[in-house]
Amino acid sequence: MKIYKQLKKTYRRLFDVIFALPFLIQFLINSEVGNSYSYGFTKKFKLIRRFKKNIKKVPTESTWLEHIEMASSILKVPSSVSGDVIEFGCYKGGSSVTLSILCSITRRKLVVCDSFEGLPEPNEEDKIHYNLYTNHYDHYEKGRFATSLDEVKNNISQFGNINVCEFRVGYFEDSLKDLNKKYVLSFFDADYVESLKPCLLEVWPNLRDNCRMYVHEATSLTLVSLFFDKEWWEKNLNSPAPGFVGSGCGLPLKVVTGSLMGYAQKGSKIN
Repeated sequence: MKIYKQLKKTYRRLFDVIFALPFLIQFLINSEVGNSYSYGFTKKFKLIRRFKKNIKKVPTESTWLEHIEMASSILKVPSSVSGDVIEFGCYKGGSSVTLSILCSITRRKLVVCDSFEGLPEPNEEDKIHYNLYTNHYDHYEKGRFATSLDEVKNNISQFGNINVCEFRVGYFEDSLKDLNKKYVLSFFDADYVESLKPCLLEVWPNLRDNCRMYVHEATSLTLVSLFFDKEWWEKNLNSPAPGFVGSGCGLPLKVVTGSLMGYAQKGSKIN
């Protein structure tokens, strides 16, 4: 039985890589990706290898393919467009490592936002997330994903670039005050609808046109539905609801499970 499970796992990984080949090739050969930073095929290939190695060393809830998706987005933004990268919910810093590397390449800052006490107490709608695509339930509770700021800093120092990082400690409704920055990419992996709202209030007005807010809860229809809530967007941001790419099943990065990642893009909307 053990051998069967190991073989099944190996074959699934192999199929995932084969399925992702067009995506990886596009990342490598697309001249728009990295052109503004003299980052060509060879450098991008080395970047993929570095992401794959790092993700084995630093625990993360996101995959190396999802990291490449964000890398593609950041490296497409021309160097003439000012703005930083902001991350909401870093766990042990696996995604922060990747984003710090990308910020170092593009000469930007990475703002890392986390309570470093784990998740807050969930309300009723956030206690259970149901993934309709895979028929999977996930339960959330206070303190889950807790880690220390020192551990995150140590991981970024070892495998990324700590010099580009700014840390905002606390729950988002408090820690985001007076940031006053512009952004070229945002990454939200903090699980709750109520946690997403203050992040949207900070990011969306300050997100550059044609740039993206990635969310690692694409399969949570309750959370994703906020991106289609016209009334909420008009009331709180004086903006039309942008919609969300990857609603319900995430971006098509894996054969069986899809992905937990999707995004909303500034300057585009779903009517």
